[in-house]
Amino acid sequence: MGKLFSELRRRNVVRVGVAYIVLGWVVLQVGDILFDMFETPEWVGKTLFGVLLLGFPFACLFAWAFELTPEGVKRTEEVDRSESITHSTGKKLNFVIMAALVVALGYFIWERQGLVAPDSAEATVVDKSIAVLPFVNMSSDEEQEWFADGLTEEILNSLARTPDLLVASRTSSFQYKGRNTDISDIADELGVAHILEGSVRRGGDRLRVTAQLIRASDGFHLWSETFDREPKDVIEIQENVAIEIANALKTAMDPEALRKMVSTGTASVAAYEAYLEALALEGQTGATGVVEGWERALEAHTRAVEIDPGFALAHWGRALYWGGQLNITNIGAELSDYSPEEDLVNYLEAIDAAIATEDNAALALKFKADKANNELRYADAIELYSAYLDEYPNDFEAQQMLIGVIAVTRDAEAARDRLRRMVDFSRDDPLQLNALINNVLFVGLVDDALAIARDVIQRYPQHAFLQYQSHRVLLWAGHTEEASQLAASLKASGFPEENIILVMLRQACAEGDVAAANELLDRLVEVYTHDPSVHYIGLQILGRPVEAHQLLADSDLRNRELASFLNYPYFDHTYFPELQAILERQFIDRPFMAGPPYACPADSELVEEVSE
Repeated sequence: MGKLFSELRRRNVVRVGVAYIVLGWVVLQVGDILFDMFETPEWVGKTLFGVLLLGFPFACLFAWAFELTPEGVKRTEEVDRSESITHSTGKKLNFVIMAALVVALGYFIWERQGLVAPDSAEATVVDKSIAVLPFVNMSSDEEQEWFADGLTEEILNSLARTPDLLVASRTSSFQYKGRNTDISDIADELGVAHILEGSVRRGGDRLRVTAQLIRASDGFHLWSETFDREPKDVIEIQENVAIEIANALKTAMDPEALRKMVSTGTASVAAYEAYLEALALEGQTGATGVVEGWERALEAHTRAVEIDPGFALAHWGRALYWGGQLNITNIGAELSDYSPEEDLVNYLEAIDAAIATEDNAALALKFKADKANNELRYADAIELYSAYLDEYPNDFEAQQMLIGVIAVTRDAEAARDRLRRMVDFSRDDPLQLNALINNVLFVGLVDDALAIARDVIQRYPQHAFLQYQSHRVLLWAGHTEEASQLAASLKASGFPEENIILVMLRQACAEGDVAAANELLDRLVEVYTHDPSVHYIGLQILGRPVEAHQLLADSDLRNRELASFLNYPYFDHTYFPELQAILERQFIDRPFMAGPPYACPADSELVEEVSE
């Protein structure tokens, strides 16, 4: 074996193999960039990879059987060892390998460079990118505003299902509602190459929808159309708009697959209109922070599935509401009047219906992943979300859901792998940024969370959800005075009262005002006696972790409810043997810390030191 390896080295087979692999990798990376630039069909890249793969054994065989000499290429057996120049050829190959490695390393560093704060990053505009501006309600009845908003959102959602098309989020697009902003400025701010705008006029037995696709760089109208139909044609109109836009932007989907991708999933106009109403209400709630809007959205989703029991997306909307109620630490989790057991029954009924009625097998993976997460099957959830995102990598919501599951395990490296892409995805979406800040902070990437928080404070100064998350990040990173300005702003907002009290409690402890912090905790407990989650968080902020965990142990919470606290890095799951066993069965070794950095000075008799 030793002689064989020596002969392989002498004949430069090893060097040729290494050089081939490194140069092949460089060729594939450069090809990937060029193919994307010239919109080359996907099969070209696959063919190139296949050719390079098949060529490897032939390159090695050639190096073994032949030798390059001053007289040309000769069979190795025909060259006397004393006259062989393989040694000098090997040196040249070494230089080739070194040069290729330098190029490869440079590309790798460029591609994988560390996270950059969003405000300092130069965003590259992808040609296949679009923002869907809110369609203008031209109806005489202002009550039809929800219809225009919902139709806009469903067109946006349909386009977002196209894998190779980047679509700016609903919340980012809707910030321009009612504003007379130049198209090119909107595109620059959102980092997109195209804008879709339109209007809706609905009255009596007529529905008129106009839409135009504009290339932002020069204002050229790539496509425009007016649909003057009966209201019963609204589903067909929405699907046609999405298909025409996808075709105009030359996405890679074949027509049949594209039509299936943008399908609403219902043939019932009444069910579809109820669904549009739910989407509009959900969007309003996210923007205002008035969580009662989610209840009205649930009612609309429920009407939709009562009309059409096979409407998967409406079932999914109901599942998201009930899933939010299962997580008792969520903002708005107190909306339900049902018991936790009834909330779970409602969730399972909705998510199972969504899975059963969804014709798109890939989309059903997302629903199954959500169910696995809510059943505390975290390893399964990560696997299912990852499989779904292989098919739909631009689904912002699913990316966030996956990072949320990773946050439960506190696997910072796994989160970092997803993080850079999510920063780019979420730059123009306040609601996605809200979830991102929380997840990034709780997996331990404090500097990254701080960079995102400072950026969103500047760009969305009136967004209550973002202010809430950013306030905690600033305190966590030790910027107490900077955080106090956000605390004052939140205090004057319409945010839920218990969350405002938590903000003031965090601020008081960070400023060392223990007396004020204790008064705030007393108020919190007095007003929200039914909610152990806010009491637990309050005790942790006051530096009383043992008391906090004992509170949960005495509250007789079930594993599903206790699991709501797993995303908090200071939650000690070892207090709860059944929950710990659930994690151990999935080989999840979850680290935790003693308490938040801004906590009040702890009573040494109450604090149990826990290594992170």
